[in-house]
Amino acid sequence: MRAKLYKNKSAVLSIAAALILGLALPACTCGEPATTEEPPTPGELSFEAAEYANPDYGFSIKYPNDWGESTLCGPTAVFCRAAGTVPLLAVNVPDVAEGTSFVDALTAALEGGGASEIEIVSQRETSLADGTPASEAVVKLKAQAFGADAFALGAMKDNNWVIVTVVTVGLLGGKYDEPLFSEIAHTLQFE
Repeated sequence: MRAKLYKNKSAVLSIAAALILGLALPACTCGEPATTEEPPTPGELSFEAAEYANPDYGFSIKYPNDWGESTLCGPTAVFCRAAGTVPLLAVNVPDVAEGTSFVDALTAALEGGGASEIEIVSQRETSLADGTPASEAVVKLKAQAFGADAFALGAMKDNNWVIVTVVTVGLLGGKYDEPLFSEIAHTLQFE
């Protein structure tokens, strides 16, 4: 009797282990490196582009040509465009001290636009199309008391950070589209 219970218990444990493995293995990347798509090369944009050029700071950026002017970015933005009410593209050149990190410059730019509860979800080094070193981040924040998601990119020009941020507020119907937002941000070019 005892041997029969042991066999049944053993069978149940074997089945449970097989089920757990069967559910876990498909989700496992098993040590494979995560792949991230690089933005398209210049001239191969996924959207019809308009271009903004800022001669004061010597940069330009491309964005979807159906995005209109907006005042939602706050007083610190040197450029602001929106697709309806969301998403929102802001370009800031925050007034920060020399040697300020990307995260600190990004935080200053977002706070200057009225954001709060800023959380950097991920950050990595990248480069612009011309090879200029840059940093990018995925950010969660509060925008006018609403939860928002953002893709941000920053690069230095003449000891100034130029910060490109594309923000979307989910409650207002905005959908976070990281490939598009990254593509827009990576069109940043310096003269």
